[in-house]
Amino acid sequence: MALGEPVARSRPMLLFFATFALSPRSRVFRHCGDDFSTLTEANVERALVAARVELSSLFGYAEENRQVGITGEVDFVELSGPSVILRLKGRFWHERTTVLARVASFLQARIPELCDVEIESPDQLDDADPAAKTVRW
Repeated sequence: MALGEPVARSRPMLLFFATFALSPRSRVFRHCGDDFSTLTEANVERALVAARVELSSLFGYAEENRQVGITGEVDFVELSGPSVILRLKGRFWHERTTVLARVASFLQARIPELCDVEIESPDQLDDADPAAKTVRW
C-alpha cells in the first residue's frame, strides 16, 4: 500500500461491529456480563429458567396457558461437548421446530461457548396431538 492511498473498505464495517458490541442497547453488551456466560450444566439450567420467563408465551408454565391446553415444557437432558440436548414435551403455542429454534437462539445469545442445541429424539419434533381423535371415513 502506497502512502496516501485510501484505507481498505472493510475498516468501516469493523468499526460498525465494534460500535454495536459496545452499545448499551445491544444484546451482546447486555448479556456478556451475565453469570451464566460459561458453558456448564448449571448455567444451561439457569439460562433455561430465564428462557421460560422471557419466552413464556411459547410454553405451558403459566397458568393462563395451561387453562387453554398449552402444556409445553422444555427440559435440559445433557451437555455433550459444546452441544446441549433438550427434551420437548406437551403442547406448544407454536410448531415444535419454531420453539426449538427460539430456545436455541436464546441460549446461544447468553452462552457464547454453546455451538449447537439438539433435541433428545426426532419424535419430539412431531406436532401431531396424541390426544386428538382420528376420524375415519
